[in-house]
Amino acid sequence: MRSLSVLLALPLLSIGCDDPSKSAGGTPSATATPTASAKPTATGQAGPPPKALAVAALKKALKCGAKSPGPCEVLAEFDNCTPWSPTDGSGDGRWIGFGYVVKEGKFVDQYTVLRNRRVPLTEVGPGQLPAMIAIGSIPEDQAAVARHAPKLIRALARGDVPKETNATVAYLKKRTDWSDNYAMKAENEQIFVNVGGGAHLCGIKKQKLVVMARAAGSDNAADGVYATLYPVSW
Repeated sequence: MRSLSVLLALPLLSIGCDDPSKSAGGTPSATATPTASAKPTATGQAGPPPKALAVAALKKALKCGAKSPGPCEVLAEFDNCTPWSPTDGSGDGRWIGFGYVVKEGKFVDQYTVLRNRRVPLTEVGPGQLPAMIAIGSIPEDQAAVARHAPKLIRALARGDVPKETNATVAYLKKRTDWSDNYAMKAENEQIFVNVGGGAHLCGIKKQKLVVMARAAGSDNAADGVYATLYPVSW
């Protein structure tokens, strides 16, 4: 059984792409502080899409080998991205999975959660998807939720339908304190989320997401959150 450090909502990132600060038109820059509460203008033209995650550079920084565990396993999945839309399904998806918080080459485990919420086109700017995405974790005061999380994640990874009696399922479906952020399509079938320094999402077959969210304000490009997520509701 892995040892788990359940953390509060994450400080997210400054982004793992080659030069994401060069956004144009009405699109947000990759290093901007998220301003989900501010309504964007509907005028202007979208600039080029954000670059894909710089996987090779991150693997080198983390000294990933062929079978390195944790964040290296997450990075390996970014070679298998398939089209994924945060606006599909019910319009309010809840996800959970095993994540890793990396700082200066070392990492601790955490339960990472995500919500994708469909919004009207009038609420987003040029080039942005009509969806808001929030990335976080299970608060440390939710002991029962954390205790039931491993069983839920393993069931979801097998493709099993989660039981409604699972405390983590109930918590995720009822949770309302999500920090929403704008999203855009990026290169290589990825989604870029304008949170902190920036995050990349990669859809994998069989309803699985991998996430890399780089820690805001860190001088170490590999610092951040790496996670593999599965849908609790979609």
